[in-house]
Amino acid sequence: MLFKNRSVWDWHLRLLSSLLSSGIFVSSGCCVLAQIKEDSTLGAENSIVTPQVIDGQFGNQIDGGAIRGTNLFHSFEQFSVLKGSTAYFNNAANIQNIISRVTGRSISNIDGIIKANPTANLFLINPNGIIFGPNASLQIGGSFVASTASSLNFADGIKFSATEPQTTPLLTVSVPVGLQFGATAATIGNQSQAKANDTAVGLQVLPNKTLAFVGGDILLEGGNLTAKGGRIELGSVADNSVVSLNSTDQGWFLGYEGVNNFQNIKLIRRDNIRSYIDASGEGGGDIQVQGKNVQVTGTGGSSIFTNASNMQLRGNLTITASDSVELIGGIPLRVGSMNGGVAGNLTITTGRLIVKDGAQVLVDNSNSVSDSVPQLTVNASDSVELSGGSIGASNSFRSSGLFTATYGVGNAGNITINTPRLNIQGGAQVSTKSDGRSLNGVFYPATGKGGNLTVNASEFIKLSGISANGSTPSSLSASTNASGSAGDLNLFTGQLIIRDGALVTVSSQPRDIIYAEGAINLGQAGDINVTVRSILLDEGKLTSNSELGKGGNITLNVRDLLLMRRESQISTNAETPQARGDGGDITINASSGFIVAPPLDNNDITANAFSGSGGNITITAKNIFGFVQRTRADLVKLLNTEDVNQLKPNELLTNDITAFSQQNPLLNGTVQINSPDADPSKGLAELPVNVVDASQQIVADCNSGRKIERSSLIVTGRGGMVADPTQPLISDDAVLADWITLSPEAQARANNGIHNRPIVHKQPNTEAKLQEINSINESTQIVEAQGWVIDANGDVVFVAQVPTATPNNSLLTDTSCVAH
Repeated sequence: MLFKNRSVWDWHLRLLSSLLSSGIFVSSGCCVLAQIKEDSTLGAENSIVTPQVIDGQFGNQIDGGAIRGTNLFHSFEQFSVLKGSTAYFNNAANIQNIISRVTGRSISNIDGIIKANPTANLFLINPNGIIFGPNASLQIGGSFVASTASSLNFADGIKFSATEPQTTPLLTVSVPVGLQFGATAATIGNQSQAKANDTAVGLQVLPNKTLAFVGGDILLEGGNLTAKGGRIELGSVADNSVVSLNSTDQGWFLGYEGVNNFQNIKLIRRDNIRSYIDASGEGGGDIQVQGKNVQVTGTGGSSIFTNASNMQLRGNLTITASDSVELIGGIPLRVGSMNGGVAGNLTITTGRLIVKDGAQVLVDNSNSVSDSVPQLTVNASDSVELSGGSIGASNSFRSSGLFTATYGVGNAGNITINTPRLNIQGGAQVSTKSDGRSLNGVFYPATGKGGNLTVNASEFIKLSGISANGSTPSSLSASTNASGSAGDLNLFTGQLIIRDGALVTVSSQPRDIIYAEGAINLGQAGDINVTVRSILLDEGKLTSNSELGKGGNITLNVRDLLLMRRESQISTNAETPQARGDGGDITINASSGFIVAPPLDNNDITANAFSGSGGNITITAKNIFGFVQRTRADLVKLLNTEDVNQLKPNELLTNDITAFSQQNPLLNGTVQINSPDADPSKGLAELPVNVVDASQQIVADCNSGRKIERSSLIVTGRGGMVADPTQPLISDDAVLADWITLSPEAQARANNGIHNRPIVHKQPNTEAKLQEINSINESTQIVEAQGWVIDANGDVVFVAQVPTATPNNSLLTDTSCVAH
């Protein structure tokens, strides 16, 4: 468990609550268990703690301390604030920084109010740990920094140390520049649900100020942090670390360049009470979270978010974790816009990003009135793993994943993922969309554009499966169902694997709902650009489809192999009956590679339209196996129908390449295949069924009068003879045939030297041939020749199996005469 001192804290709180309810106090400046107790390290300038009623409740007023310029130093042996009490720093108005330390060995348990005068920043440093209870709150005018560091470092080299307290003359007038951790880095915990205007804000600072926790493990367990339009910093570091402090307009910015090791940060629920961090407000606030492992359990509402509410200004959310970021359920990370504000950037930098159980990382720029485009960026040095979702009422499914969207006039953000390995499964998604809002059954479409989606994955991108309820495929998508156009999808990887119903798509599709505008004015689908070593589509789809606009373009740059299996698709279509758009263009560049599909596996490459024009398909490959180029007329003939609704390539079991208009034969597109070794239109070469009289075709006698003479004919390789003897043996001349075995009768005859035409038995095929690759009727069984023999008449006969025989040396001719 991240919270190492939980049991101590619980015990303290129970005992302190009991003492408070019993009215037990002492007059020496502290209550039993020493609520606040000054030490003597500052000599004549020691802090002065006076119990008194503050704002109508019990408290301790803190005076004295050592003043150096605008810095006020306080030193305590113990510092805790009970429920219902106040710790009041009574500082002068000119003080900018109140710097307090705890030199004793007890944790600071804060379950009441910490208060300071006008605009002073407050630093609370306790190396033993700091715990904020459910009732803890802040009433200060400046920033608040709580740290379990051992000392606060200043620009002139002086340290205000809690573990090695120095004497008063060493105090400094310069500004703080860093937090120095010693042999330990203790926990900071927060359960605060303090309210402001009936809202549970937890610990809150004023707008444009900083609220920072810097310690070891940091746990928000049903605790909130709020800095409206300001800055929130969570830094979890290990021992012997130095965290830099830099003054900004929002208070303080923390730097971790001097940290070698980090610890853990958690935001979780407590008794159905969520934890959240909120920097929303005028101009948008910034949030920075830095640790080793960061976990946010969003189920029930725990989240980290910032919303900008001022035009041209934005708030950014940055999560940095050396090992992992794990996001579970709900919307754990969110950046948004409101009242014309521009959504900021959301950046995750880690080793491993895990998003599961319906967790959604979201950038929503709907309410922006500018043309700015926010960025959602993931940098994961090991992997990005997005899995599953959550099933809600009426079996509805909520996908886990990364999302940017616009539901209004602003542009959706771009998504960029940089990682060696991206794995998306179980209905999880990465999506950027131009959408809209529904109100009373009427859909109000967004006018903003969808964002671009870019993935750089050096090893692989893998998408697999669908959701548990069967409704949602795992996907990468850039889409629009509004008047704003969809963005582009760009993939750069070693292997692209799309299988088991998963999908990579850009699309322009209307919602099945009444549009407020009346006529649907859909934006255009985007483009897909893929650069890879290899692509595997195994019951997977790579599509850029549109219903009313033009289908987007697909460009695939494949170095080695494009393999399609089990009804996979590459398509850029506008082929629904309602569609009036045109098919897009498909370009496949695999000049050094291969395009392969098993026969009769119903894989299709299509650029079709329903009533509009078909698109253009251009394929360049070293070789193409298993595909057939089809025209509209071919489908009419093969499917035996003129019904335009049925003229679809997936109605055939063959692997088809098509670009046509279903409704209008005059609006067909083009298919161009550039391959030095293959032409799908050539079909198959078949060996003759009957034995050929080869007496006039093969030289049988090259006898030059030598004693040992030999003639031979050698056929090398599987597939029979080349179709054209002037051309090299290439794949289209190869025979695609089922393996056969000799019948027992034929095998017996062969073993006995009887070499007439063999009787064959076909082995069981794994799949029935229902369509021939390049014609309507199925071909007859092809028998593959494995060798040849000379029969009793001296004729050369090709056979399926060469018999075992002892050669007769007297019949051999000179080996110098060989026919090939």
